[in-house]
Amino acid sequence: MTAAGLLNVAKMTLSPDAAREYRAFLDGAKDGSFDPYYAEEIRRFEVRDDDVLVGPGDVSVRPAACGSLLESARAGAATTVCGVGVEDARACFAALDGARTAVEARAAARVAAATWRVFLEGAFGKLVFAPLALAELERRASHAEVVRFAGSPYEIVRAYWENMGDVRARVDAARAELDDTARFTALLSELNVLCHVGASGESFYRPASQVVGKEGVSPGEFWRTPSVTEQTSAGVRFVSGPRVGATLIGGERYQALLTRSVDDEGALAEARSVVVDGEPWGRVVTARADGDEQAAPWFCPPRPFGVSHLHAVRRAVSNAFAAARRGDVDGAVREAAGAHFRLIRLHPFMSGNQSVAMGLVNGALRAAFGAGMSHLVLDHLALRLSLPAYERVFARAVAAWLVRDESPVRRALELASRRRRLFTFLEELRNAPEAAVPRLVETRGSDAELALLSASV
Repeated sequence: MTAAGLLNVAKMTLSPDAAREYRAFLDGAKDGSFDPYYAEEIRRFEVRDDDVLVGPGDVSVRPAACGSLLESARAGAATTVCGVGVEDARACFAALDGARTAVEARAAARVAAATWRVFLEGAFGKLVFAPLALAELERRASHAEVVRFAGSPYEIVRAYWENMGDVRARVDAARAELDDTARFTALLSELNVLCHVGASGESFYRPASQVVGKEGVSPGEFWRTPSVTEQTSAGVRFVSGPRVGATLIGGERYQALLTRSVDDEGALAEARSVVVDGEPWGRVVTARADGDEQAAPWFCPPRPFGVSHLHAVRRAVSNAFAAARRGDVDGAVREAAGAHFRLIRLHPFMSGNQSVAMGLVNGALRAAFGAGMSHLVLDHLALRLSLPAYERVFARAVAAWLVRDESPVRRALELASRRRRLFTFLEELRNAPEAAVPRLVETRGSDAELALLSASV
């Protein structure tokens, strides 16, 4: 079967009515903040009427210039809620008995609906919690496996977390799909639908990809448009088609250290094409499209992509699961790296590619280790590195970021600690004098490992 025939037979898409509803949702959500790396420690989790809410039990409420100052030693948090007076704030906390839902607590507090909304907006995720909701989401998919850098679970968009639970369930149930390319291609399409709208078809999530705002998204539809560039006297002009930002995440100094540590300094070139087993897997080009302020590095995925590309992705995924089942953890990691590398570079969908790829990869890692890992910036690294170099980086990521702990709380605290250490180390690396960099990496070996660097550069 040709690639076109395979994709047309295999794809899973939304019904016309569901597609219109999702498009309307995206149009209404355009004003949201763009923070694809979840670097901002802000609450994104949505509180719902049927959530059972609790407080830490030791909250003190004092007057503030604009409302109330709320503090808790037990939660290690303090926040000012403007627009809510001291008596109303105390009434709200008193209503949180660990059994009432949000609706019931609001009624028990006897405050205005607007006051309750402002109270939750300021206190939820800091001094007001929904532990039962988190426990159910964590049971279906560890929050550590659905974000780039795990911090507070309340930093995660709730619909996305729910949808990734559906992705995990589908991946864990996949068997025959891993042995047949047509069925595997259908699985890819299905997973892409799930991460956008969930198994219900109504759990709408707006991806961070800026393509969403410019071109819209059709969950499950394969993006087969070719990338078109042309050479001009002013440089390379990007004409049309898919392009993925290939900026040097972490800065040029960090990227130089990383690529040197895996013997792939060519990854920083302004232009690079990668071929694996005689098959093209996309190219990096420094180009400027009409309307761009300046030229920038972009990744152009392989187009047209054929059955051989899909075969290669499927084989790597299948091999990763097979290695995990027979106890070959090194083989599972290597094959998972190859699967992730190929699927990210193939970029078969307008958005959700990293979610689909890590959903599959973490399925194999769970089979091998009993746990998966966070997304990190592995997708960005896959766009520039050669396959052998990427396999080494991916193995480092597994060693540094996969935390096996049956306690979700301990796992969350450990990963949040590692995130803080990583960000601090990268900032120090960015600001250190050039001559001091090797010593910094050598003396901060464990932090360097979190940055996927070897201890010697």
